[in-house]
Amino acid sequence: MPENFLLLSAVELKNDSTRNFARRYGYLFRLPSTGRALFFASVPLIAVELLARTIFGESPVRIILYSFAVESVLVIGIEIDLLALKGRRKGLASFRRLATVSILSNSLWLLFSLIGLAVYLVSKSQGRFFSLVILGAFFAICFRAIVFGSVFYDKPTRGLPLAIVQPVILLLPVAASTRMFSSYMTNSLIAVAGGIVAIVGIEIYLGLINKPNQGYKALLLLQAFLTAWTAGNPSDLEHYFQTSSEERGVTTEIVRLRGSTQKGNPVAILVVPGIHPGPFSPVGSSNLPGDIYTKLRSESSIPVIFHSISDHDLNLPSKEEVKKYAESLEKSEIIETGKTISIPVVAREGKATASGFALGKTLLITLTLSPYGMEDLPGKIRNTIEEESSRNGYRACLVIDSHNSLGEKPDEIETENLLRASSRVIKSLSNQTQNPFGFGFAHSSEIQNTKVNSDIGPAGVGLLLFEGNGSRFSVVVVDANNSSLGFREKVMDGFKQETSEELLEICTSDTHVTAAKAQNAKGYLALGDVSSPEAFVTLLQSLLEKARSRLSPASYETSIVSSSVRTIGSRVLNNFSGLLDETTVIAKRGAQVFGLLAMLITFAVAML
Repeated sequence: MPENFLLLSAVELKNDSTRNFARRYGYLFRLPSTGRALFFASVPLIAVELLARTIFGESPVRIILYSFAVESVLVIGIEIDLLALKGRRKGLASFRRLATVSILSNSLWLLFSLIGLAVYLVSKSQGRFFSLVILGAFFAICFRAIVFGSVFYDKPTRGLPLAIVQPVILLLPVAASTRMFSSYMTNSLIAVAGGIVAIVGIEIYLGLINKPNQGYKALLLLQAFLTAWTAGNPSDLEHYFQTSSEERGVTTEIVRLRGSTQKGNPVAILVVPGIHPGPFSPVGSSNLPGDIYTKLRSESSIPVIFHSISDHDLNLPSKEEVKKYAESLEKSEIIETGKTISIPVVAREGKATASGFALGKTLLITLTLSPYGMEDLPGKIRNTIEEESSRNGYRACLVIDSHNSLGEKPDEIETENLLRASSRVIKSLSNQTQNPFGFGFAHSSEIQNTKVNSDIGPAGVGLLLFEGNGSRFSVVVVDANNSSLGFREKVMDGFKQETSEELLEICTSDTHVTAAKAQNAKGYLALGDVSSPEAFVTLLQSLLEKARSRLSPASYETSIVSSSVRTIGSRVLNNFSGLLDETTVIAKRGAQVFGLLAMLITFAVAML
């Protein structure tokens, strides 16, 4: 076995950059509900109002009335924000998100008011307290300027006018007394001057962050990410990826299995794509299995999409490229047809398991490290297995990454074991006599009143039932992104116990349709995160019953599709991820400088 096929590159051993994106932006999907957000935005404002009016000796009745006024003005302010941002970054601005912005800006305001309270308790100066309340409003403006300028506008300064509106109108009921401004005019002017310095500092800070880096403006790139991830509109981000993509040729293997149409057997289209799902939903080929399923699905045909031996080097940059690729699958070249099958063979080496069977001169091999965990297998495995299958007389070899047990990329020993197990399967199958076979197929879309859980994508669940040479076995294909540790074993054991049938393998498609939006450390839902093994076995029982009723003499047709597509690859994703990291470093350093400036301004306002 060639040694070079056992070596993994440093890139392949790293966590992919999509995890970095998920880590950076995962908090966007953990916002409080609208009611909670409005409540939490109101609490610091009412606290500021209570502090101000208590220190200035207002009556309890006036305090209560002004509290209601503050609440009303807050709602009006959020509605003004929503109206002003309605046409910008379509779908990104919502009452809930803007109320969450108000939580943070108003909390900052309360912080400065509490500093003012501490200064008042020491100095007994109402003017100094009032100046820090005003300064708090300006720092609320600064925070809003950061959010609006970086998220909604192409130039940060254009977000400043809207950032000013809500704190200013909220300051009115908080400080609604002419004697506050007239009696403490000097303190007010000092606070306003300090606030203006802070705003200028923020705008300079945003300008530095947004300086072009690697040909891109960081804030515009941030907006593209946010629009894609939160609003489901990937067009801007896909434009960036498309301009960085490269043309390349890819190969896709397709096997069509036909049983008796009289028994209602649809044609099962087994697809092993030459493209990898990703990088994350809803960008590019993130929903590749679902897109292929939609394109090839018809009244008489149902596709099931496997995960090829591939990684994020084979991501498509845009929906347009996905459409182009999916259309190319309709122009396949038939290389073999037949009506015979071998018995299935399973080989194990260490943690590695290879399972396979042959249809004439077409070989199907599935690879897994379950229950020990694995991620995308290196492409060199596919090359080695295909070369060995060709030496043993096979015309086509569908090498499938079962992708059914969460973990890291395989190390050198695990990779070598996968290749050794595959070699044993190939040698065993090449010595077998094949005979005619029966086939039955069922898909979750055909089962009435069956609703799959959110850890399963739109391409659903397919069960392939084979019978021949005195044996019967099934292969299950699920549109999911990997599966939780131990899920495969629990399902296979439960399936055997409930049906007395053999389940050769459970394969997932590695869909990224739910990636990055799940509230967990992975950033996506794996099969088993929502679906229990028991419920999944029950679904498979229904599919098996339908497949059994369709079991009939069958034939196969193997095709190869050569497609020319543009891919973004790990290099592009790593560049974007690196740009994100560089921008974060600049932002942190700027935040430290601005924090020091804020302390100096606060000290000056408190002392003067």
